[in-house]
Amino acid sequence: MDADELVTVYTVNEPTKAELIKAALHGEGIACEVSGENQAGMAGVLRVDVLVKAKDAERARKFIDEHEPHHP
Repeated sequence: MDADELVTVYTVNEPTKAELIKAALHGEGIACEVSGENQAGMAGVLRVDVLVKAKDAERARKFIDEHEPHHP
């Protein structure tokens, strides 16, 4: 896997929560993107992924685990 390839580190049903995670990761110096947030009319059904570069994935997952202890 390429170190700059994007990988999913978190998935939620709420675009707002994904944006909060994205902002928190940016605050930690981890560049990330949100994918799937434009699924209009699908609230509660949609899947929103937070993506980071593969080289940052372990650090991002650890940060998320520490701050979102109840995520799947």
